[in-house]
Amino acid sequence: MRKECKTAIKVNVGHIQGYHGNEWSGESYAFHGFPTNEYFNSDRTEPTAVVDGKLVRLDKKTGLPSGLPMETVGLEVEVECNGIVKLEALSAIAEHILFPNFKYGDRMFKMQHDGSLGGATSVEIITQPMTIAKIRNDYPAWKAMFEYMRKFDMSADSYDTDCGMHVNLGVDLFGKTEEEQKENLRKLYFLINNRYKFFRTLFWRNQYATNWCLRMTEENIANHMLNWCDDRSLASELDYHNAKSLDFDRVTSSHHACLNYSHFDAGRIEIRLVGGQRDFDCFRETMECIFWIVKRIPDLSWDDLDDLVKVFKGCNEYVMNRLAICVFNYGLTQTDFDKLSRACKIARYDID
Repeated sequence: MRKECKTAIKVNVGHIQGYHGNEWSGESYAFHGFPTNEYFNSDRTEPTAVVDGKLVRLDKKTGLPSGLPMETVGLEVEVECNGIVKLEALSAIAEHILFPNFKYGDRMFKMQHDGSLGGATSVEIITQPMTIAKIRNDYPAWKAMFEYMRKFDMSADSYDTDCGMHVNLGVDLFGKTEEEQKENLRKLYFLINNRYKFFRTLFWRNQYATNWCLRMTEENIANHMLNWCDDRSLASELDYHNAKSLDFDRVTSSHHACLNYSHFDAGRIEIRLVGGQRDFDCFRETMECIFWIVKRIPDLSWDDLDDLVKVFKGCNEYVMNRLAICVFNYGLTQTDFDKLSRACKIARYDID
């Protein structure tokens, strides 16, 4: 005899926050907008608070700012959900199928409807700030989530859709002092813009879906990124050719720029050039490319930035897999690739 279900499954539609960009949604982006502020370390969470607009780690005993660095990564994964028509259904799938794969999953994610995507229930899956170790430790969970997403016709692929994956990086990843952080972020600004097509391929961004992550040239800034500089006369200063003198106090937000440095004072910057990820393998390779660049930038001189062999020397096999699709197309020759292959480190993050 069939046992009747007496308790209905409770669905937290609160996972689906307001429409993308609505004023009433408040601090709903990146590291803000969660019911509680937490910092997701490799195998635990730590309390945080927003002090003077910046997320800071708190001492568990005293509840006061600890002064420890916030070496954080936060993801905004755009997903088109053409097979799901009700927010309640999407929320139930997220709450009971997608997020339980992760330790702390229901506290680590929130979802926000994004009207720029197709599908009535298309969303951005937004994370709390995490360490690089946390993401790597959770690779099996990310693999499961991407597999479930595909089963429910939830696509995050920039080559099938216009989806992207914005990666927020804590400025503490780039140095111990503000001076070091700004210098290394200037180098990142130059590296990505100088080889824009190369990094677009490395980060899996569809070449036909770059309106929201353009190269920062004087022309693009003047014509497309009006929010990037309030004064059009500043466009020439913000051109990537002038990266060495980039003034962080004179840049403002732009959703058309491949890099967004307007949140530097809040302790983070955003790489917007990253494309939507077709599956877990793609996701892992993209994240490893970003982790490598973040690690490598402080050790590179300005002259080194022109030499891709120096930039990627010693990278792991996942980065090499992505570099392989850049050979011949965007400045990486077969000779360069062979040199890198011989120096390639064996990755320690294989879950297959």
